[in-house]
Amino acid sequence: MATPYLTAHRRSKTSSRKAIIEQDVRRLVARELHDRVAQTLTGMLVDVENFRSVQVEWEDVLRELDMVQNSTRQVLASLRQLLHDLRGEDQVGDSFVDALAALIERFESKTRITAELDVKPGWPETLTPPASLNLYRIVEEALANVRMHSGARTVHIVLEPHSDNELALVVGDDGRGLDTDLSRPVGLGTVGMKERALFLGGRLQIDSDAGGGTTVHAVFPKGQIIPQGSSGSGHFMVASA
Repeated sequence: MATPYLTAHRRSKTSSRKAIIEQDVRRLVARELHDRVAQTLTGMLVDVENFRSVQVEWEDVLRELDMVQNSTRQVLASLRQLLHDLRGEDQVGDSFVDALAALIERFESKTRITAELDVKPGWPETLTPPASLNLYRIVEEALANVRMHSGARTVHIVLEPHSDNELALVVGDDGRGLDTDLSRPVGLGTVGMKERALFLGGRLQIDSDAGGGTTVHAVFPKGQIIPQGSSGSGHFMVASA
């Protein structure tokens, strides 16, 4: 028979577990809302502000309105997808590399930045669904930062072996670099990228020099992101025209 002390102790442990779960859920929702919604809305605002700063013809106005309309649809689709994901339905799709190629194509259609995806020998043909989703979101956030903050002309995304037991994801641009003032608060996007890497047992760092561009470098243990029995892929490159 449980004593009052044991009963209280069990209740305390249960409450602690619930608090941890609730905190994890809040972090998940905040991260997903930032990556899928706030990111797109910020991009729309940047586009509109840039558009207002130049003189344009009516055809340009219509083209910009089309872009805003498409971005609005993207936000709505992202919200719907987030609701599905929170119910446990998902993910990026069967091919992580194909999903990144499509992301790059959309990125270049909205910017004048040249983007290239380079998959080195030894990168696995398939990833686990959690790995595909989280690596995709890391690249998505890195590209959003390139678009909004870097002033870059080119960006390279590299998928490659890091060691016998690790794989690396690298996103580097030739922009102006980030503000490295440690007194400034870290943005939610950076926090989200690091949380996603940590979730997969990996680590992520951002290197940036004034005028020297920015590089996001993430490393993951193979055992955390490759399905059992998966093999490596050959080298191939994806770049837009």
